Amino acid sequence: MVNMITLTMPEKNHNNSDRCFTTVHGVLLDIHGFGVLIIGPSGIGKSVNAAELISRGHKLVSDDVVEVVKTDSGLLVGKAPDNIKNLMEIRGVGIINVVEIFGGGSVRDQREIDMIIELLWWDSGTGYDRLGTKEDYYNMLGVNLPYKLIPVGREGNTSTIIEIAARNQMARISKESENIENIHGSKSGTKAK
Repeated sequence: MVNMITLTMPEKNHNNSDRCFTTVHGVLLDIHGFGVLIIGPSGIGKSVNAAELISRGHKLVSDDVVEVVKTDSGLLVGKAPDNIKNLMEIRGVGIINVVEIFGGGSVRDQREIDMIIELLWWDSGTGYDRLGTKEDYYNMLGVNLPYKLIPVGREGNTSTIIEIAARNQMARISKESENIENIHGSKSGTKAK
């Protein structure tokens, strides 16, 4: 089952002659070479989960504010505003410089956004997709991106769930690419491996 979710974002959309862009309240990470934009309400743990993922070797692109540009080829690319580049706010600790704490390899200047994960507070009255059988998409600047909603409770390790969701989406894309190659291989008379 495929669902289309078009969420209205309170951030500003701008049209600059030939470029379309927006600013988003969230965290953009590079997880295994896959651009994951984490959104959700203030205080839900976007930054602390991002810090945990960075400590595992993933890379920060931007924390708190992400500038997103739609390229001429229709891709969405995010980066940090210059005044917060390489910085994160961790509640109870303050503003940290990610490069100073985790090293130069812990950041990227920009990254294509491949997926959006939204963190929301767990609500026992809500029926969540527990099987992962439906595919949801988030429309940003006219581009449909794979979307996962992750309910956040008091227990559990949300950063692990974020990483698994990214890996699962990467595997899904890889499998789709393999299926397309097999179809094209069989149509052209070559044997698919």
